[in-house]
Amino acid sequence: MPLLFQDRSGGYLRPLSRATIRRGLDVTLLASGLTDSAGDPLIFQPHDFRRIFITDSILNGLPPHIAQVIASHDHIGTTMGYAAIYPTDAIEAHRAFIARRRALRPADEYRTVTPEEWDALIVHATERPRLVEIRNHPHAHLGSRKGRLARRD
Repeated sequence: MPLLFQDRSGGYLRPLSRATIRRGLDVTLLASGLTDSAGDPLIFQPHDFRRIFITDSILNGLPPHIAQVIASHDHIGTTMGYAAIYPTDAIEAHRAFIARRRALRPADEYRTVTPEEWDALIVHATERPRLVEIRNHPHAHLGSRKGRLARRD
């Protein structure tokens, strides 16, 4: 497997030691003059760049399961923990997904929802948790007729 940080020594490519990478990072950050909100010099760990790479890759369209393989993670949750996904990013990605899906369907399938339909959806969404609660009750079958649940308020 190729190495990200390597040096040619004695005709061979060898990995740079962690100490060499750490020193190089410290010197570079100090020379940059970059500071945190308190005015202290920025401090990065080499591992921070792994997180930055994974986040940037996913935000720029790399599927998370591919990032998982690149990062050698056993579980996708580990990869997604690396990726700093912000609510606005999730919303934008979802909107882009919906736009791609809609492009595959006939345009007449999509229309503006009427106020009455929104009201019906809200009523349904607020009643559903109560219906689920009743269905999951151990004695729910006692209140049913013909296999359907009788609603009791």
